[in-house]
This record gives sequence, C-alpha cells and structure tokens, in this order.
Amino acid sequence: MTTQTFISDDREKILTYAQERFFKEGFYKISMDEIARELGMSKSTIYKYFPSKVELVNDAVKTLVASVKIRIESAISMDSNAVEKFLAVIKILTETITRFTDKWLSDLQHHAPQIWEEVDETRRKLLYENISKLISQGQREVLIKKYPPEIIITLITGAMRNIVNPAFLISTRFSYDDAVEYAFKILLNGILTEKGQKILEQLKLQK
Repeated sequence: MTTQTFISDDREKILTYAQERFFKEGFYKISMDEIARELGMSKSTIYKYFPSKVELVNDAVKTLVASVKIRIESAISMDSNAVEKFLAVIKILTETITRFTDKWLSDLQHHAPQIWEEVDETRRKLLYENISKLISQGQREVLIKKYPPEIIITLITGAMRNIVNPAFLISTRFSYDDAVEYAFKILLNGILTEKGQKILEQLKLQK
C-alpha cells in the first residue's frame, strides 16, 4: 500500500466519522481532541488534513452535497417519466434530510453561518436546475400543468428552504421526512394533470 493510499484512507475515515457524528449531535461541543481519541489517531494527523474544526465541518458538508448532486442528476437522467423522476428526487432528499438533527442545523446556523449560507444557496441552485428539467419534461408529457415553470420552481425551492429549518421543525415538531413528504404531496397534487395523478397513484401502489 502506498503512502498516498494511507493519506486517502485517513482523510476518508475522518470525514466519515465527522458526518456520522456531526449530523446526529452537532459539532460545536465536539472537540478535535475527542475526534482524535475516538478515531485512534493523533491530533496532528487530523490537523494535517483539516487545519480547524470549521474546515472539517465544511468538507463534511461539501462531500455530502457532492454525493447528493450525483444521485439527483442520476435520477433526472433516468429513462422514465417526470412523475417517477420526481418521486426518485423526493426519496433522495428525504434520505439525506433524515440524517440531520435539529442540533446539527442549529449549530450550522449559529456557529458556522457562512457554511450554512453556502449550503442554503447550493441547495437552491441544485433544486432549481434539476426541478426545471423535470417541469419541462412533465409539461411535454402532459403530466404537469402548464403553469409558469418559474412559479413552480420558486414554490418548491422556497418550501424546501423553509421546511428544512430548525425553527420550523422545532415549532411544529414534524420529523424531517414527514415535513418533506407533506410538502411534496401538496405541491405535486397542485401541479400534476389528471394523467400525472393517475401515474402517481400507480407508482404508489407498486411500493
């Protein structure tokens, strides 16, 4: 095994640990000493790849976002109708969001606001670009009503931005997956044509 492989393995190990723990417990109260101890590594090894905890948080987030982007783009490129693709995207978003806790999102907003803003903007762009493609396809297939695409996209991205928010979730006590499911159910029922609704019901029955 080469030195480069050791380097890649160590970095990957640290990132995986950070994602699993930070997303569940937040990061503010977890020290780099604790991370090093839990991983059985020296602090110098961790600092070699991540000079600060903020950089570790940032890379943990970016790695997840890159993974989600690939999965969503893969779902969009499937050889299937727009309704099926919508459900695939909803599933990806729900699986991603349910990895987070209120504590993680709260820590991001309060202790790493710049990262939170970048995540929020990246999420908006990712959804905007890909939902645009779904709406165009769905309208061509007569599965989505001929509402202005810009309005539909803004409603969807706005709903996601406001629902995946600690303040909303704490005040309503919805779980992440329930909140996302309800939001998309309301939105889909509003934009699907009768033909699109029939396909949605058929896909639900297949589950």
